Amino acid sequence: MPLYESVIVSRQDITKSQCEKLIDDFESLIKSLGGSVKKKEYWGLRNLAYEINKNKKGHYTMIIIDTNTDSVSEYERQLRLHEDVIRYMTIKIKEYDDSPSTMLKNSSEYQKEV
Repeated sequence: MPLYESVIVSRQDITKSQCEKLIDDFESLIKSLGGSVKKKEYWGLRNLAYEINKNKKGHYTMIIIDTNTDSVSEYERQLRLHEDVIRYMTIKIKEYDDSPSTMLKNSSEYQKEV
């Protein structure tokens, strides 16, 4: 099955635990559609380039999905319908790296851990 990278931006007024639950819900949706999540990274609360629906910040999360095209269509439909999701972007990729992404390495939470 093809690999997809999906970045989800959720509203600033939800907590980190609510954001993690949101991502877990989408992960269970992907699994119910016959796919799997290979990697999941929470990039933190970051400033948006411009204000979207009165939100100046957003919780950024990246997930790597291994699933078929029909499942991605349903996954994106659910993302569009969810009220806590501001924006999302899903792209098809050939391979992924298990090491932390550049965005995660630059986040303040990752810097505290290292």
